[in-house]
Amino acid sequence: MAEGGALPSSGSWLTRMSPRAFELLCIVMLGFGHLCIMTGCDSQAFILESVIHSIHEREPGRINSHAGYYGQATCYLAFVITCLVSPSFLYATSAKTTLFIASVCFTSFPLGFLYTNQYYYFFSAALNGVGFALYYTGNGGYLTSHSTRKTIESNVSISWAIGSSCMIVGAGIIALITYFTAGAGGAAATVTNDLVSNMTNSSVVSQHFERRFSNTEIYLLFSVFAAISFIGNVTFLLMPSSDIDNCIESSKKIVAFRDGISLMYRAFRSPKMIILIPTFMLTGVHTSFWVSIYPTTLTFNSHLASMIYLPAIYSLGVGIGETIMGMLISFCSKRIKNFGMRPTMFIGCFLTCLYCALIVMTTPPTAPQAPTSEKPWLFQPTRSLVFLIALIGGMSDCCLCSVRSVICAIAMPQRRDQAFSVSKFYQSIGTCAIFFISPFLNIYYYTIGIPILCIIASFCFSSKHVVSNKWKNRLPTWNWIKHNNERSLVNTRLLMRNSKLENHLFPNAVLKETGANLTRRGFLSLFSIFTSSFHI
Repeated sequence: MAEGGALPSSGSWLTRMSPRAFELLCIVMLGFGHLCIMTGCDSQAFILESVIHSIHEREPGRINSHAGYYGQATCYLAFVITCLVSPSFLYATSAKTTLFIASVCFTSFPLGFLYTNQYYYFFSAALNGVGFALYYTGNGGYLTSHSTRKTIESNVSISWAIGSSCMIVGAGIIALITYFTAGAGGAAATVTNDLVSNMTNSSVVSQHFERRFSNTEIYLLFSVFAAISFIGNVTFLLMPSSDIDNCIESSKKIVAFRDGISLMYRAFRSPKMIILIPTFMLTGVHTSFWVSIYPTTLTFNSHLASMIYLPAIYSLGVGIGETIMGMLISFCSKRIKNFGMRPTMFIGCFLTCLYCALIVMTTPPTAPQAPTSEKPWLFQPTRSLVFLIALIGGMSDCCLCSVRSVICAIAMPQRRDQAFSVSKFYQSIGTCAIFFISPFLNIYYYTIGIPILCIIASFCFSSKHVVSNKWKNRLPTWNWIKHNNERSLVNTRLLMRNSKLENHLFPNAVLKETGANLTRRGFLSLFSIFTSSFHI
């Protein structure tokens, strides 16, 4: 369904599909591609710091002990920089091409663990960040060119739910490989636990016997992650590129690179984006916490060393939580107007606070920083409790990410690509900052700071939501004013005089052609100048 609603190609099997079926095909393929590339990306993030620490313990000169955190910080730093130009790159190519190139960047990262080298590790981490920026810009562009205003909330949730199944796939991969490599690892864990329980000398007890990954386990895990990511490369290469009828924004854009940079600058200046900064930052900080920092505490806690399947259990719980919440948002969005906006935001913030509360009660304070034998505040986590925490974390993340995608799609109708990039820019700043300082922060910084950020983000989002609802049904008139502010004030005045916007703003506008009416017209002219200066 290319320009003018034409079908993709004459005689193609796609021509026999209904518009909604074609739309769903595109969204499902987008979600499946997301599943493939994120299976390795998210699953390896759960164990990355622990894997790097295990390599460092065997060969200290090969890589820094905290390179897991610093590598992810490098990734998101590259993400921040690339976000500034990714919309212009999208204009120069297409959403499909952007997605394919991004997926290739993702595939480069796990290949480096076949033979770990510190220089390639940080290079591929930066390349991974470039892939992130290109992927989410391409993802947003593909979603808006294959969704209508009525289906955007449902499509975002469907795509996100399918893509988030990567956690479930990743859990299966981690569990299976752990099972086949658990002979030596399980025996080692048993021996170390016996040593800890039997030794009474304080200088010996201070040693930590955390869960460690063998070389064989690392090779198998990252080889499988690379292979699945390659399937994602093929999926994005085969996706339909034709737009649907009445899509939110056509993919047929002709914008020069310099003009794209200018649009990006104007998007950063927009009050709509500025007021949403806490929401975007919350998504970034929360992402760093649930993706890497909390899973690291599970392997750094020496009391849990014998629970070798905890990373798989955690990944499974997050995947199920993401999928359940994605389906719930999709179901409710069809029946409750704007459910994907304020209600989803509040649900996500509540679940995030609950997630932090459960973690602070069951995690040793210094577990995010290094292996420890400290006891948690109340009690040690069990397998069931870790699964429950992961389930809540996945549900909260799905809410926050769905809200971000929806608000960016409708808040700036003429600059949606830039809106997506601005959101990811601030999100990645939050994630990058947390990863750089994470080796110095204990668990309380996260579990207290994130709920406070939830409150601030909810307040700001509520204000933004009111503004969005106020204007979204008046976009034709509003966009006319915005794009034609260089015309004479007389033309602007005449348009607003005959529009519903004038009646809404001035309910007593039943005045005759008198001096009072002329005064009202003069105010309208000033109002049009004032509003156009905001570059909405």
